[in-house]
Amino acid sequence: MKDEMKAILLSNGILSIGNVQRPTVAARGHLVIEMLASAINSGDKFFLTRPTPPGMPKSLYEIRGVSGVGRVLQTGEGVPERYKGKTVAMYRALSYSEEIVGTWSEYAHLPYLACMILPEAVQPEDYAGSVVNTITPFGFFKQVSAEGHKGIISTAGNSATGIAMLGFSLAYHFPLVSIVRNEEGKEELEALGAKNVVVQSSVRFNQELTEMAGATKATAIFDGVGGQALNKIIDSLVYGSVIYSYGYIGDTVPLTIAMSTLSLKNLTVKPFMNTATDTVRQPEKLEQALTDIGGLIHKAHFRTKPGPRFTLEEINEAIAYRGLHGEKPLLVMR
Repeated sequence: MKDEMKAILLSNGILSIGNVQRPTVAARGHLVIEMLASAINSGDKFFLTRPTPPGMPKSLYEIRGVSGVGRVLQTGEGVPERYKGKTVAMYRALSYSEEIVGTWSEYAHLPYLACMILPEAVQPEDYAGSVVNTITPFGFFKQVSAEGHKGIISTAGNSATGIAMLGFSLAYHFPLVSIVRNEEGKEELEALGAKNVVVQSSVRFNQELTEMAGATKATAIFDGVGGQALNKIIDSLVYGSVIYSYGYIGDTVPLTIAMSTLSLKNLTVKPFMNTATDTVRQPEKLEQALTDIGGLIHKAHFRTKPGPRFTLEEINEAIAYRGLHGEKPLLVMR
Protein backbone atom coordinates (compact mmCIF):
# COMPACT_ATOMS: atom_id res chain seq x y z
CA MET A 1 0.00 0.00 0.00
CA LYS A 2 1.55 3.26 -1.09
CA ASP A 3 2.29 5.95 1.51
CA GLU A 4 1.51 8.90 -0.76
CA MET A 5 -1.59 10.11 -2.58
CA LYS A 6 -2.54 12.75 -5.13
CA ALA A 7 -4.23 15.88 -3.84
CA ILE A 8 -5.06 19.43 -4.92
CA LEU A 9 -3.05 22.00 -2.99
CA LEU A 10 -3.27 25.78 -2.74
CA SER A 11 -0.06 27.82 -2.65
CA ASN A 12 0.16 31.59 -3.15
CA GLY A 13 -3.34 31.60 -4.59
CA ILE A 14 -2.51 28.95 -7.21
CA LEU A 15 -4.05 25.47 -7.32
CA SER A 16 -1.82 22.57 -8.27
CA ILE A 17 -1.80 18.81 -7.94
CA GLY A 18 0.87 17.21 -5.77
CA ASN A 19 1.77 14.15 -3.75
CA VAL A 20 1.32 14.21 0.04
CA GLN A 21 1.30 11.74 2.90
CA ARG A 22 -1.74 9.50 2.72
CA PRO A 23 -3.85 9.11 5.90
CA THR A 24 -3.59 5.47 6.94
CA VAL A 25 -4.60 5.41 10.62
CA ALA A 26 -7.85 6.97 11.82
CA ALA A 27 -7.44 9.22 14.83
CA ARG A 28 -9.89 9.06 17.70
CA GLY A 29 -13.33 10.14 16.50
CA HIS A 30 -12.16 10.19 12.86
CA LEU A 31 -12.64 8.24 9.64
CA VAL A 32 -10.18 7.38 6.89
CA ILE A 33 -12.18 7.68 3.67
CA GLU A 34 -11.42 6.54 0.14
CA MET A 35 -12.75 9.46 -1.88
CA LEU A 36 -15.04 8.79 -4.85
CA ALA A 37 -16.08 12.30 -5.87
CA SER A 38 -16.17 15.85 -4.61
CA ALA A 39 -18.55 18.55 -5.80
CA ILE A 40 -17.13 22.04 -6.18
CA ASN A 41 -19.36 24.49 -4.32
CA SER A 42 -19.60 28.24 -4.79
CA GLY A 43 -17.96 28.60 -1.37
CA ASP A 44 -14.95 26.58 -2.56
CA LYS A 45 -14.43 29.14 -5.33
CA PHE A 46 -15.18 32.14 -3.11
CA PHE A 47 -12.51 31.29 -0.55
CA LEU A 48 -9.76 30.50 -3.03
CA THR A 49 -8.92 34.21 -3.07
CA ARG A 50 -10.03 35.09 0.47
CA PRO A 51 -8.83 34.14 3.96
CA THR A 52 -10.33 31.03 5.52
CA PRO A 53 -13.19 32.17 7.82
CA PRO A 54 -12.49 32.07 11.58
CA GLY A 55 -13.42 28.67 13.01
CA MET A 56 -13.37 26.92 9.61
CA PRO A 57 -11.30 23.74 10.03
CA LYS A 58 -8.22 23.81 7.82
CA SER A 59 -6.69 20.81 6.13
CA LEU A 60 -3.24 19.37 6.58
CA TYR A 61 -0.99 20.13 3.60
CA GLU A 62 -3.43 22.91 2.53
CA ILE A 63 -5.54 20.40 0.61
CA ARG A 64 -8.66 22.12 -0.68
CA GLY A 65 -12.22 20.83 -0.77
CA VAL A 66 -14.91 20.64 1.91
CA SER A 67 -17.54 18.38 0.33
CA GLY A 68 -17.56 14.92 -1.16
CA VAL A 69 -18.56 11.31 -0.97
CA GLY A 70 -16.47 8.21 -0.28
CA ARG A 71 -16.12 4.82 1.37
CA VAL A 72 -15.03 4.45 4.99
CA LEU A 73 -11.85 2.37 5.15
CA GLN A 74 -11.09 2.75 8.83
CA THR A 75 -12.79 4.12 11.94
CA GLY A 76 -10.99 5.57 14.93
CA GLU A 77 -11.63 4.95 18.60
CA GLY A 78 -14.97 6.34 19.72
CA VAL A 79 -16.62 6.22 16.29
CA PRO A 80 -20.02 4.45 16.31
CA GLU A 81 -20.02 0.98 14.77
CA ARG A 82 -22.59 2.01 12.18
CA TYR A 83 -19.93 3.93 10.19
CA LYS A 84 -17.75 0.90 9.46
CA GLY A 85 -17.53 0.12 5.75
CA LYS A 86 -20.27 2.60 4.85
CA THR A 87 -20.47 5.12 2.03
CA VAL A 88 -20.64 8.62 3.48
CA ALA A 89 -21.24 12.15 2.25
CA MET A 90 -19.26 14.87 4.01
CA TYR A 91 -18.81 18.55 4.78
CA ARG A 92 -15.58 19.14 6.67
CA ALA A 93 -16.64 22.50 8.16
CA LEU A 94 -19.05 20.72 10.51
CA SER A 95 -16.49 19.54 13.04
CA TYR A 96 -13.18 21.06 14.12
CA SER A 97 -9.98 19.01 14.13
CA GLU A 98 -6.29 19.67 13.63
CA GLU A 99 -5.96 16.32 11.84
CA ILE A 100 -8.30 16.94 8.93
CA VAL A 101 -7.25 15.99 5.41
CA GLY A 102 -9.45 17.73 2.83
CA THR A 103 -11.64 16.18 0.18
CA TRP A 104 -9.90 17.20 -3.07
CA SER A 105 -7.66 14.17 -2.66
CA GLU A 106 -7.60 10.43 -3.14
CA TYR A 107 -8.13 9.83 0.58
CA ALA A 108 -9.60 12.05 3.30
CA HIS A 109 -9.36 12.05 7.09
CA LEU A 110 -12.35 13.63 8.82
CA PRO A 111 -14.23 13.60 12.14
CA TYR A 112 -17.22 11.28 11.88
CA LEU A 113 -19.43 14.24 12.86
CA ALA A 114 -18.56 15.80 9.51
CA CYS A 115 -19.96 12.75 7.70
CA MET A 116 -23.43 11.42 6.98
CA ILE A 117 -24.08 7.76 6.21
CA LEU A 118 -25.79 7.29 2.83
CA PRO A 119 -28.49 4.67 2.19
CA GLU A 120 -27.13 1.68 0.27
CA ALA A 121 -29.62 2.08 -2.58
CA VAL A 122 -28.53 5.55 -3.72
CA GLN A 123 -25.88 6.53 -6.27
CA PRO A 124 -22.98 8.07 -4.28
CA GLU A 125 -22.08 10.77 -6.84
CA ASP A 126 -25.59 12.19 -6.46
CA TYR A 127 -24.56 13.34 -2.97
CA ALA A 128 -21.04 14.63 -3.59
CA GLY A 129 -22.09 18.14 -2.56
CA SER A 130 -25.27 17.51 -0.61
CA VAL A 131 -24.30 17.87 3.04
CA VAL A 132 -23.56 21.60 2.92
CA ASN A 133 -26.83 22.17 1.05
CA THR A 134 -28.84 20.16 3.58
CA ILE A 135 -27.26 21.15 6.89
CA THR A 136 -27.75 24.84 6.04
CA PRO A 137 -31.56 24.78 5.66
CA PHE A 138 -31.90 22.15 8.40
CA GLY A 139 -29.99 24.34 10.86
CA PHE A 140 -31.98 27.35 9.67
CA PHE A 141 -35.32 25.61 10.29
CA LYS A 142 -34.24 24.62 13.77
CA GLN A 143 -33.04 28.14 14.60
CA VAL A 144 -36.00 30.10 13.30
CA SER A 145 -38.47 27.65 14.83
CA ALA A 146 -36.80 28.14 18.21
CA GLU A 147 -36.96 31.91 17.71
CA GLY A 148 -40.73 31.75 17.20
CA HIS A 149 -41.09 32.22 13.44
CA LYS A 150 -44.03 30.50 11.73
CA GLY A 151 -42.97 30.71 8.09
CA ILE A 152 -39.98 31.35 5.81
CA ILE A 153 -39.28 33.38 2.69
CA SER A 154 -36.29 32.04 0.74
CA THR A 155 -34.42 34.03 -1.90
CA ALA A 156 -32.37 30.89 -2.65
CA GLY A 157 -35.07 29.88 -5.13
CA ASN A 158 -34.29 26.72 -7.10
CA SER A 159 -30.62 26.59 -6.15
CA ALA A 160 -29.44 23.42 -4.40
CA THR A 161 -29.92 25.08 -1.01
CA GLY A 162 -33.31 26.45 -2.02
CA ILE A 163 -34.52 23.04 -3.17
CA ALA A 164 -33.29 21.43 0.06
CA MET A 165 -35.14 24.17 1.96
CA LEU A 166 -38.29 23.10 0.14
CA GLY A 167 -37.62 19.46 1.04
CA PHE A 168 -37.45 20.23 4.75
CA SER A 169 -40.47 22.53 4.51
CA LEU A 170 -42.53 19.65 3.14
CA ALA A 171 -41.09 17.10 5.56
CA TYR A 172 -41.77 19.26 8.62
CA HIS A 173 -44.93 21.01 7.37
CA PHE A 174 -43.37 24.44 7.79
CA PRO A 175 -44.72 27.14 5.41
CA LEU A 176 -42.24 28.36 2.80
CA VAL A 177 -42.38 31.06 0.14
CA SER A 178 -39.72 30.59 -2.55
CA ILE A 179 -38.49 33.39 -4.80
CA VAL A 180 -37.19 32.35 -8.23
CA ARG A 181 -35.83 34.29 -11.19
CA ASN A 182 -38.06 32.93 -13.93
CA GLU A 183 -40.98 30.68 -14.83
CA GLU A 184 -38.64 27.74 -15.43
CA GLY A 185 -37.51 27.91 -11.81
CA LYS A 186 -41.12 28.05 -10.65
CA GLU A 187 -42.01 24.98 -12.68
CA GLU A 188 -39.04 23.08 -11.20
CA LEU A 189 -40.08 23.84 -7.62
CA GLU A 190 -43.75 23.15 -8.21
CA ALA A 191 -42.85 19.76 -9.71
CA LEU A 192 -41.13 19.05 -6.37
CA GLY A 193 -44.21 19.98 -4.36
CA ALA A 194 -43.87 23.74 -3.77
CA LYS A 195 -47.13 25.64 -3.17
CA ASN A 196 -45.89 29.23 -2.77
CA VAL A 197 -43.50 30.39 -5.50
CA VAL A 198 -43.09 33.95 -6.79
CA VAL A 199 -41.20 34.94 -9.93
CA GLN A 200 -39.00 38.03 -9.79
CA SER A 201 -39.68 38.95 -13.41
CA SER A 202 -43.48 38.96 -12.96
CA VAL A 203 -45.25 42.34 -13.05
CA ARG A 204 -47.21 41.16 -9.98
CA PHE A 205 -44.11 40.07 -8.06
CA ASN A 206 -44.42 42.44 -5.10
CA GLN A 207 -48.18 42.03 -4.83
CA GLU A 208 -47.92 38.23 -4.87
CA LEU A 209 -45.04 38.22 -2.39
CA THR A 210 -46.94 40.51 -0.02
CA GLU A 211 -49.99 38.26 -0.17
CA MET A 212 -48.03 35.01 0.31
CA ALA A 213 -45.90 36.43 3.12
CA GLY A 214 -49.02 37.55 4.97
CA ALA A 215 -50.92 34.31 4.42
CA THR A 216 -48.03 32.10 5.60
CA LYS A 217 -46.91 34.44 8.43
CA ALA A 218 -43.42 34.23 6.92
CA THR A 219 -41.23 36.48 9.07
CA ALA A 220 -37.94 34.58 8.70
CA ILE A 221 -36.16 35.63 5.49
CA PHE A 222 -33.42 33.27 4.31
CA ASP A 223 -31.38 35.47 1.98
CA GLY A 224 -29.05 33.43 -0.16
CA VAL A 225 -28.40 36.19 -2.69
CA GLY A 226 -28.12 39.69 -1.23
CA GLY A 227 -27.88 42.85 -3.31
CA GLN A 228 -30.56 43.76 -5.80
CA ALA A 229 -32.81 40.75 -5.11
CA LEU A 230 -32.98 41.61 -1.43
CA ASN A 231 -33.64 45.27 -2.14
CA LYS A 232 -36.63 44.28 -4.27
CA ILE A 233 -38.47 42.39 -1.52
CA ILE A 234 -38.10 44.78 1.43
CA ASP A 235 -41.43 46.55 0.94
CA SER A 236 -43.31 43.23 0.78
CA LEU A 237 -42.08 41.87 4.12
CA VAL A 238 -44.34 41.32 7.11
CA TYR A 239 -43.97 43.57 10.16
CA GLY A 240 -41.29 42.20 12.49
CA SER A 241 -39.48 40.16 9.85
CA VAL A 242 -35.87 39.13 10.37
CA ILE A 243 -33.53 38.95 7.36
CA TYR A 244 -30.87 36.25 7.82
CA SER A 245 -27.99 37.00 5.44
CA TYR A 246 -26.33 33.82 4.19
CA GLY A 247 -25.28 34.34 0.56
CA TYR A 248 -23.46 37.10 -1.25
CA ILE A 249 -23.86 36.29 -4.94
CA GLY A 250 -25.17 39.82 -5.45
CA ASP A 251 -22.80 41.55 -3.05
CA THR A 252 -21.60 44.01 -5.70
CA VAL A 253 -24.99 45.74 -5.34
CA PRO A 254 -25.36 47.51 -1.97
CA LEU A 255 -28.33 46.86 0.28
CA THR A 256 -30.44 50.02 0.39
CA ILE A 257 -33.06 50.16 3.12
CA ALA A 258 -34.60 53.45 4.18
CA MET A 259 -34.31 53.94 7.93
CA SER A 260 -38.02 54.70 8.00
CA THR A 261 -38.73 51.29 6.47
CA LEU A 262 -36.58 49.54 9.06
CA SER A 263 -38.36 51.39 11.83
CA LEU A 264 -41.94 51.27 10.58
CA LYS A 265 -41.71 47.58 9.66
CA ASN A 266 -39.54 46.67 12.65
CA LEU A 267 -37.09 44.82 10.39
CA THR A 268 -33.88 43.21 11.60
CA VAL A 269 -30.91 42.18 9.47
CA LYS A 270 -28.36 39.72 10.84
CA PRO A 271 -25.85 37.18 9.52
CA PHE A 272 -26.51 33.47 9.28
CA MET A 273 -23.82 30.78 9.16
CA ASN A 274 -24.57 27.08 9.28
CA THR A 275 -21.47 26.50 11.42
CA ALA A 276 -22.69 29.01 14.01
CA THR A 277 -26.05 27.32 14.65
CA ASP A 278 -26.76 25.22 17.73
CA THR A 279 -27.38 22.34 15.32
CA VAL A 280 -23.71 22.33 14.32
CA ARG A 281 -22.01 23.71 17.44
CA GLN A 282 -23.49 21.15 19.86
CA PRO A 283 -22.12 17.67 19.06
CA GLU A 284 -25.17 15.75 20.25
CA LYS A 285 -27.45 17.93 18.11
CA LEU A 286 -25.15 17.60 15.12
CA GLU A 287 -25.12 13.82 15.42
CA GLN A 288 -28.92 13.78 15.59
CA ALA A 289 -29.15 16.17 12.63
CA LEU A 290 -26.96 13.93 10.48
CA THR A 291 -29.16 10.97 11.42
CA ASP A 292 -32.39 12.86 10.71
CA ILE A 293 -31.13 14.17 7.37
CA GLY A 294 -29.89 10.69 6.47
CA GLY A 295 -33.46 9.47 6.82
CA LEU A 296 -34.64 11.97 4.22
CA ILE A 297 -31.60 12.15 1.94
CA HIS A 298 -33.03 9.73 -0.63
CA LYS A 299 -35.66 12.30 -1.64
CA ALA A 300 -35.07 14.26 -4.84
CA HIS A 301 -34.77 17.56 -2.95
CA PHE A 302 -31.44 16.61 -1.43
CA ARG A 303 -29.42 15.35 -4.38
CA THR A 304 -26.52 17.31 -5.78
CA LYS A 305 -27.18 18.69 -9.26
CA PRO A 306 -24.25 17.07 -11.09
CA GLY A 307 -22.37 18.97 -13.76
CA PRO A 308 -19.46 17.67 -15.84
CA ARG A 309 -16.95 15.22 -14.30
CA PHE A 310 -13.28 16.22 -14.02
CA THR A 311 -10.15 14.46 -12.81
CA LEU A 312 -7.91 15.98 -10.14
CA GLU A 313 -5.52 17.03 -12.89
CA GLU A 314 -8.34 19.04 -14.48
CA ILE A 315 -9.01 21.18 -11.41
CA ASN A 316 -8.61 24.52 -13.20
CA GLU A 317 -11.15 23.54 -15.85
CA ALA A 318 -13.50 22.38 -13.08
CA ILE A 319 -13.16 25.68 -11.21
CA ALA A 320 -13.94 27.60 -14.41
CA TYR A 321 -17.17 25.69 -15.05
CA ARG A 322 -20.42 27.63 -14.52
CA GLY A 323 -23.65 25.65 -14.57
CA LEU A 324 -26.72 27.37 -16.00
CA HIS A 325 -29.13 25.70 -13.57
CA GLY A 326 -27.09 25.18 -10.41
CA GLU A 327 -25.14 22.16 -11.63
CA LYS A 328 -21.93 21.54 -9.70
CA PRO A 329 -18.75 20.27 -11.37
CA LEU A 330 -17.57 16.99 -9.88
CA LEU A 331 -13.99 15.98 -9.20
CA VAL A 332 -13.85 12.21 -9.53
CA MET A 333 -11.11 10.13 -7.95
CA ARG A 334 -12.16 6.66 -9.02
